[in-house]
Amino acid sequence: MSSLKRTYIAYLFMVILLLFGCSSDISLEEKIVKILEGSENKDFERVIDYDIKDDFIVVIYKSKEFDQLNIGFMKVNNGKLEWDSGMGGPELSGGDQFISDPIVVNVMIPKEPGIKDVKVFEKYAKQVKYSEEINYWIAYTDKSPNSYEVEYIK
Repeated sequence: MSSLKRTYIAYLFMVILLLFGCSSDISLEEKIVKILEGSENKDFERVIDYDIKDDFIVVIYKSKEFDQLNIGFMKVNNGKLEWDSGMGGPELSGGDQFISDPIVVNVMIPKEPGIKDVKVFEKYAKQVKYSEEINYWIAYTDKSPNSYEVEYIK
């Protein structure tokens, strides 16, 4: 195993250890919610889903003020989970958001009904069906796609 791979594995282990450390009984999702609730500037109603990607925790959450999803990025800094950045995402009635910084995240809500799958760069995106109202697909890629590189499958 290369030293770069060992370093990456060790770093990932440290992040997981810090997030799930034995010094606290609070879950990762509860930590995320505390950060979102702790700021008056974040348009937060509830957490829908989150993924750990590279050095970031990507959080998809429902907007309180608008009929849309928001996308936030959190990072462990000095052993503590902290807010990095965030932005408004797609409207629940349909739309997409392609983010390229700090990592490439693609969130799609089809406008037309009956979509069974979504592909980005010919790879299936992960579907997250939270409720009848909130159903979207998310893909992590190396670059942002254009409209021809996103395929909606009925």
